[in-house]
Amino acid sequence: MKSSPRRTSPAPTLRTAVHKGVAWLTLDRPAAGNAISQPLAQAICSAVEALELDETVRLVVVEAGGKAFCTGVEDGGEWERQCDWIAAIARLAVPVVAAIQGDAIDEGAELALACDLRLMSESARWQFTQISRGHVPRHGATQRLPRVVGRMRALDLLLTGRPADAGEADAIGLATRVFPAARFAEDLRAFVDELSTKGPIALRYAKEAVRTGLDLTLDQGIRLEQDLYVLLQTTADRAEGIRAFLEKRRAKYSGS
Repeated sequence: MKSSPRRTSPAPTLRTAVHKGVAWLTLDRPAAGNAISQPLAQAICSAVEALELDETVRLVVVEAGGKAFCTGVEDGGEWERQCDWIAAIARLAVPVVAAIQGDAIDEGAELALACDLRLMSESARWQFTQISRGHVPRHGATQRLPRVVGRMRALDLLLTGRPADAGEADAIGLATRVFPAARFAEDLRAFVDELSTKGPIALRYAKEAVRTGLDLTLDQGIRLEQDLYVLLQTTADRAEGIRAFLEKRRAKYSGS
């Protein structure tokens, strides 16, 4: 029997739970295609703020109930300047996984782009329709998308507004993994369970090295990597990792 989550905090439009170091943020407006309303955006920002203070969290999963992952913003406006929910997700120090079980459209696609790993159902699609509607993306699509798939493919998706299915997303590197629709929840859980067994400090440092290093020269990035490596040697997790390897067992990391 599965154990109950350690902590839950219900919200009208967002469900959150932390279990064995994994924080699950579930968009819960299926009738609206999980479009982001102002209350939902505020709930996301508040949840992220709490997670940043929780030292037991080593991984965050952003998922959604219903058929769509997220179809955009329902009532976007000036409030988004005060509550940038996508930037809040992007700033998290721990790795963030997007569980894209259904369509990710407009701001929903930008939300997925702000995550570090993107697990996608074979039945899901990406689409950026902002330019087709006379707008420009405002939550990072014009910057994050070309960094992921390259300038030419990013311009194709952004300027035409055409949908990209899971096969194309996989081929161009937009999806980290693509799972069969019928097994998506099971494969997602297996992926997350395996990732959560890694050393939490090493997970954070690896994310920091990659994310920060992209804006540095190669030499600067390598120095950052070396600095983080040295810092990791002083932790109890590093010693536990060595012991576990020598004893041929799974390491039990404490995050210290």
